[in-house]
Amino acid sequence: MNCKRCHHISDAHIPSQESTSLVKFGKCLVKTCFCKQFVEPIEAIDDELI
Repeated sequence: MNCKRCHHISDAHIPSQESTSLVKFGKCLVKTCFCKQFVEPIEAIDDELI
């Protein structure tokens, strides 16, 4: 899954318990990227996604 803000994959983001995202990823590790919070393209998990 890619970040909606910077379009980098979730593996490029640091896991963070303080994150507000559903997958708990924070800052992007790509040196040229200034993304501070992973933004998932999925807004909420509903019955169709399970």
